[in-house]
Amino acid sequence: MTDMEIREDYKFLRVADAFKALHLNISLIGVIVELGFPTASDCSCTLKIIDPWHSGSGLPVKFIARSNRSLPRVESIGDIIFLSRVKIVIVNGKITALCNETSSSFALFNGKHGEDFVAYQSSPKFQMRDQDKRFLSSLREWMITYKFDDGSCCFTSLKDIKEGEYLNLSCQIVHISKDDKDRCYIFVWDGTEMPPCSFLVKSGRLPLCVEPEMLPTHVLRKFPTFGSVLRIIVENVTEKQAIQCLQPGQPVKFLNLFFQVNMGLWSATFSPSTKMQYTMSREMQSFSPRREKFSSTWNPITRCISSPSHSGITGVAHEDAPFVTLMDILTYSNVTAKFKCVVRFIQVFPRDVRKFHDLKGKFKLLAILEDATARIQASLYADEGDKFFGCDPSDEEALIKKLNRLLGGDGMNEAPRNPPWVQCCLFSYYRNKNDQWGSRRFRIYDTWISDSHDINYC
Repeated sequence: MTDMEIREDYKFLRVADAFKALHLNISLIGVIVELGFPTASDCSCTLKIIDPWHSGSGLPVKFIARSNRSLPRVESIGDIIFLSRVKIVIVNGKITALCNETSSSFALFNGKHGEDFVAYQSSPKFQMRDQDKRFLSSLREWMITYKFDDGSCCFTSLKDIKEGEYLNLSCQIVHISKDDKDRCYIFVWDGTEMPPCSFLVKSGRLPLCVEPEMLPTHVLRKFPTFGSVLRIIVENVTEKQAIQCLQPGQPVKFLNLFFQVNMGLWSATFSPSTKMQYTMSREMQSFSPRREKFSSTWNPITRCISSPSHSGITGVAHEDAPFVTLMDILTYSNVTAKFKCVVRFIQVFPRDVRKFHDLKGKFKLLAILEDATARIQASLYADEGDKFFGCDPSDEEALIKKLNRLLGGDGMNEAPRNPPWVQCCLFSYYRNKNDQWGSRRFRIYDTWISDSHDINYC
């Protein structure tokens, strides 16, 4: 390549002018505002870029390589990319910059102001010049105050999601983990509560979470204690590569997520058209997870939470105590404490009321409780169980009637069920003094199912 070819190659065109350069080879520098996932079948991927002179939704850039290793591995949406000798073509009816490994080159730089001028990934053909540092600094400064116009206001809050639909979601990354089957989970949150689900399951124990096992307490303590956390399940290899740019605490917008419900738990998956879009950090400040200070062992949460109005089906002995969420309870700093919450009883074991008492006549029942933040298992034991149902243990008809009201169905195995919200007192305890957190359990107490004529709906 001659000196003249190098100079011509590095005349950067504005993004707005690229739309007028059909069939020409040009060079560009821009900020990455949207990222698609690599396509394994043809070793390609797409992203969108903007610059200070283009106020639209961005210029699509398609990359084609011999292998996925040669495709750009964007570390963060909002990073800056240099593109050399890309051809402006039409792809699927849209003006697109085509970056072909054989004739084009690129370089990726951190988009944060004050970072160095070393590319974290670049093509072998890319050459950095001194004047390029000036362009890079200018774009970084511009991004401090720029607000990206995504071209659409159609973003759904978690409180408005619907099963079986493709929706756009603006959220914050809370956590990312991987299970033993190499399946990835992205935990996201927007401060709202996902809709409660009805239950179609007639048998089998309902899981406590979407992932195979509950996350450890030290991880859950980084979660917000109000609002729902959605799990996005990632199984595709190319999708796993793409999400490497995501970090906890990062705001992000997902386009075309598919929402689904399994065993009463919401989750989402990527679709072939899913993309990740740039979001300014200040847009998400109100969503920032925060841990409230706890004051005492009984009812430790001092703030007022937004709990669903309860049905009045249950009564409690501590009416003046404030409500907490199940995530508050799971992440409380002490192993033992007392709480009051509003939950749904989504399943109980045993299901046969004739087995609620053991051979010695002692009451034993295990319930799965849920609210918008989490699910837990809690037991009813001995006198507290008899107090909870408040009827003669031999009166099977009365037990069944109260249990059905609690579970939201006319029959113990009837589906669908929509359990009502009820207030409930819980205390936490441990079974092994040498492993207090590992053996931590929850028990229902000072709570009872009201008689029908005593119900006062809130």
